[in-house]
Amino acid sequence: MPIAPSKGARIHYTTHGAAGRGPAVVLVQGLGLSSRFWFDVPNLLASDPARPRHVLAIDNRGTGQSDKPRRLWTIGTMADDVVAVLDHAGVDAAFVVGISMGGMIAQHVALRHPSRVRGLVLIATTAGFLLGALPEAAALGRLLSLPLGGARAAKNLSRLLLPESKWDRAREIFRDWPSAMRDDPTSAGTFAAHLFAASTHLVTRRLRHIRCPAVVVAGSHDALIPLKNAQVLAARIPNAELEIVAETGHAVFAEDRDLVRRMVVRLEKSIEKGLAGAGAPETTVEVSRNSRSP
Repeated sequence: MPIAPSKGARIHYTTHGAAGRGPAVVLVQGLGLSSRFWFDVPNLLASDPARPRHVLAIDNRGTGQSDKPRRLWTIGTMADDVVAVLDHAGVDAAFVVGISMGGMIAQHVALRHPSRVRGLVLIATTAGFLLGALPEAAALGRLLSLPLGGARAAKNLSRLLLPESKWDRAREIFRDWPSAMRDDPTSAGTFAAHLFAASTHLVTRRLRHIRCPAVVVAGSHDALIPLKNAQVLAARIPNAELEIVAETGHAVFAEDRDLVRRMVVRLEKSIEKGLAGAGAPETTVEVSRNSRSP
């Protein structure tokens, strides 16, 4: 069981694909969620017949089999946890994929440890709400209700992550979530620590220092981290593209598990074309959830 020593915590991660067999990709989940909430995404990346990859999926501190320190910490500390995993796995540099709070962590990895990041996929995330857009009031209320548990919390979770047009399909879309939540429940302490870390995240003015290519992905109907936040990220990271997924909320890849692989492919092609660090113009592409372009 791979365990990386980090600052005051041991960080568990899983590996998919053979080391040295293709580029490395690190997956970083959001608030309160362990690496198992990536579901089959790691295997889709690792077993891609066109380009197999070495995939590391991290249990953020406080989740899964990682340590659960009894104190608060910052997003910067969690970024250092990611680098501790890279060190432990013997990976010099990787594509870093983060969703929601995981996207905040990914930004800090690129800012604190630029040589370790080949590219970023930033999904449903923000550089900080100060210059972005705050969550809708109803979404914030649903988020804060989650530690209470029970049927109401489960209903609030689906309504937090999906647009209203898809609430009646929540059971189908989140069919594999109940077992994951039973196996890796989120404690109230972890929820509070993650919420504190996310609330102190603000790197808007530093984004210009990110030189690796980036793809910023956002749901058009994200109530928790509204679309404006993605637009700020894409505008301020020098070599970034913005991908807007139509008719989708915060759970951007829930209906399209191959989305992450396609975004990594886009970064790989960007590097191959020599665009990394060249200040390529921002490109905005709106796709439907059924898009399967490579």
